[in-house]
Amino acid sequence: MFNDIVDIKKYLLIQQLNDSIFPIGGYTQSYGLETYVQQQRVCNQQHFHQYLKQNILHNLLFNELLAAKLGYICAIEYNMQQLLFVDELISATKSAKEIRQASIKLGSRLFKTISKLGIKFDNNCFINYYQQVESGDYFGHHALAYGALCGSLDLQYDYCMLNFAYSQLSAMINTGVKLIPLSQTIGQQLLYALHPTLIEAIKRLEHLSVDDLGKTTPGFELRSIQHEKLYSRLYIS
Repeated sequence: MFNDIVDIKKYLLIQQLNDSIFPIGGYTQSYGLETYVQQQRVCNQQHFHQYLKQNILHNLLFNELLAAKLGYICAIEYNMQQLLFVDELISATKSAKEIRQASIKLGSRLFKTISKLGIKFDNNCFINYYQQVESGDYFGHHALAYGALCGSLDLQYDYCMLNFAYSQLSAMINTGVKLIPLSQTIGQQLLYALHPTLIEAIKRLEHLSVDDLGKTTPGFELRSIQHEKLYSRLYIS
């Protein structure tokens, strides 16, 4: 399965970065799903399945997943100028304040956690990005930082993107089963049923470039903006 111990260590690191217990605070975010539930737009298994599928193919794909890809490419090519440009572009495309802040907060926690692990990098792109963010000149968005980290460590691209997409879907389902609510068994049924959608998203990702960053359906943006004004909230976004 693996060529050597180095491959095993790299695979385990990808798993760790995308683990639900990796301490970046993703469990505090619903990314507008809480609004969908309170407005009864998502209130049962069927609705939730449709929401998840649309989110993966029309929101996650053009935002977090594409940002991770761009970060990876910039790190592999050691293109700091492009990386910092994409960082600013992500801030410009995230019109919902809570979503923008969540991306930056999760990125900050990723940087700080990684700095404590004593990881040896193949190149210094991720470290230089961290320094630019710490100086206050740039934002440090989570998905972009994740991609840059994976590229700087020369981790296997397909595994990095697929594991990242899977972790995002798993987090959405974990949030949804609590809010709607649904059973954990239904959550696992949904997760399994959406494996083909994840694969489809990864295939589509190959054809996307920086020009596609931020494309999304307005409904996801509107629910995230409306979340700021909800009377009661369990989640930060």
